[in-house]
Amino acid sequence: MKNTLTRVAISIPENAIPVFEDALEPFVQSLLWSVDDEAEMQVMEGYSDTPPDEGLLSAAIKGAAKVAGITAPDVTVEQIKDRDWVAENLKQFPPISIGRFYIYGAHVDGSSPASAIALRIDQSVAFGTGSHATTAGCLLAIGDIAKSKKPKRVLDMGTGSGILALAMANLWRIPVVACDIDEKAVAVARTNASLNSLGAYIKTGAGNGYLALKSGNLKNRAQKKFDLITANILARPLAVMAPDLTNALLPGGRAILSGLIIRDEKMVLNAHRRHGLYLEKRIVIDGWLTLVLKKSG
Repeated sequence: MKNTLTRVAISIPENAIPVFEDALEPFVQSLLWSVDDEAEMQVMEGYSDTPPDEGLLSAAIKGAAKVAGITAPDVTVEQIKDRDWVAENLKQFPPISIGRFYIYGAHVDGSSPASAIALRIDQSVAFGTGSHATTAGCLLAIGDIAKSKKPKRVLDMGTGSGILALAMANLWRIPVVACDIDEKAVAVARTNASLNSLGAYIKTGAGNGYLALKSGNLKNRAQKKFDLITANILARPLAVMAPDLTNALLPGGRAILSGLIIRDEKMVLNAHRRHGLYLEKRIVIDGWLTLVLKKSG
């Protein structure tokens, strides 16, 4: 499958990431950053299937630079055309083992380890193949919880490819609610559930945060509580949604949160502590953080 994408890229100091994240989010569909060790800067990249209005983008970058107190960075806007992204990604997606889970794509020949829980996740437009530190941290946390507890109802908020929902459904054979703000991601998660013969366990739906539980396929589920919630998204959305997560979580229930780096831990933790959750465990992989929180009571 061939896609045409627009790439937007800037180089900024690490402490300016939150400001520029806000500035770029309206113009792109996915956002990531990586370290340029030589320049001691962060390279922030956004991708979209439609080109941004460059005048508005430039104004947003200049405004963010003013707030951050730095010189406005140069902005790269380029079209990335006629590349077989799936084929290229497959080359970088060997099978991986994370705790109890073995994750592989359709291109992988051979059988999975006998003792592993195998999950087939093909590269797609949705986030979550197990190769990122945040997904790995969540899978390790799920495996750790399984040593002492079998949840009855779980929610995967911001499901992406559905990898966490698949892992929990396969591990415990229980109903899993999986939702995402992106309808394309929900479609991918539904497809992956079918590929893994887990469609009967996973109920999917699209919507903005916990409002997804009130609409579409998940209508009327907002009144039902969960004893485990996973949310691998971004630090500030996690903090903003802390009250909703608390309302959806049963007393004594756990939440696995990821998508944040170490410097964001205090913000995310404080937001949830104010609503009666406390830290039970933290997992750090390559500077990315996964938190396991438990609700009082």
